[in-house]
Amino acid sequence: MKDVEARSDWVFGLSLIQVILLLFFAATLIYVTQNGDVSGREPSPAFGETNHHDVSLRARLDAATEKNHALEQELGDMSALVGELKVMVGAKAPSKEGFREAIETLKRGYALCQKDDNTLIEATIRQGAENVQVIGEIPSDLYVNLAKGNSTSDLDEIVSFIQDVYEYEKDHKCRFNYRLKYVTDNDYRKAREGYEKYFYPEKMIKVG
Repeated sequence: MKDVEARSDWVFGLSLIQVILLLFFAATLIYVTQNGDVSGREPSPAFGETNHHDVSLRARLDAATEKNHALEQELGDMSALVGELKVMVGAKAPSKEGFREAIETLKRGYALCQKDDNTLIEATIRQGAENVQVIGEIPSDLYVNLAKGNSTSDLDEIVSFIQDVYEYEKDHKCRFNYRLKYVTDNDYRKAREGYEKYFYPEKMIKVG
């Protein structure tokens, strides 16, 4: 018990010492501010000069406050504009990525079916002969007769695959991409007339 009281008295004693030192420091600071110290420093500004400094400081503070209000108003206007633009273009989020996706959708006319890898097939037409290879991931809820890596030149298999893909696109309101390799101008026209009813062209490559 005595040890506890001794420690308490010691802490209390330190507190008193700290208070005394602070009071001494404050008194010294006031004295130096009002009269100048003995080391030859310049005396404190006269009352008129101090008042002028306060007025100048207040003017700068008022100007900064006014500028801050103007910036807040401008930020509010820009936020409202971004919100209106988001609704206008159909962006899912008011972000750079959200607007990029919305612009891409507007350009394509359809949303992407898969955000990261939307190119589903590579179609090759040589002198009228068609081949389709699946080069993209098949969504888990898209049931088709071909898997990634499969290719076929069987027109019945191609038609069946495309029909299933098209039903999926209608249900999800989206459109997959396709890549085209062609030899002749007739091959090019045939591909675009046929495949672009169901796919968006990602790349056109003329081969020998």
